Amino acid sequence: MYHDQQDENLVFLKDKINEIKIALFKSESDFELQLPNNIIQTLRVEDDGTVWFFTTCNGCYARFMDKSFYAFLNYYKKDTGCRLQLGGKAIIVNDYSESSFPAENDFSKETYTSVLVKMKIMQAEFFENKIIHEVSWTEKIRSAFAGLFMSPAHRIYDFSLK
Repeated sequence: MYHDQQDENLVFLKDKINEIKIALFKSESDFELQLPNNIIQTLRVEDDGTVWFFTTCNGCYARFMDKSFYAFLNYYKKDTGCRLQLGGKAIIVNDYSESSFPAENDFSKETYTSVLVKMKIMQAEFFENKIIHEVSWTEKIRSAFAGLFMSPAHRIYDFSLK
């Protein structure tokens, strides 16, 4: 039962990530050289919760950085009213062979000065703001009181091993 629920949550997250595509990337590392915070575009989301993307960083600096670190991706799309915050273990990928990256994306080392990163989702939070039109005062009051507690539009997922 728990495994089925987790699979369902991953499918939901994968759909939202593919819908929004653009995120703010932030790395958390104790190393002196860190990847800069920047805007990324998702290349692919795998069924196991691994997100692939390029981050803007001069590729020659990547060899001096930690290869594994904790990172955050904040997805937001203005017109949808939803926001998705992901946290997980990220790894800088130096091997661009088909064995380490999905084959349907065609690129080579020479064409990108960026760094390829794959991040395994360990935590996720989803927020959704639903705009209510033409609602009675009693429904607005009821909604305000319900908002004091965790609403169903705010979901927290924990994919870390237990």
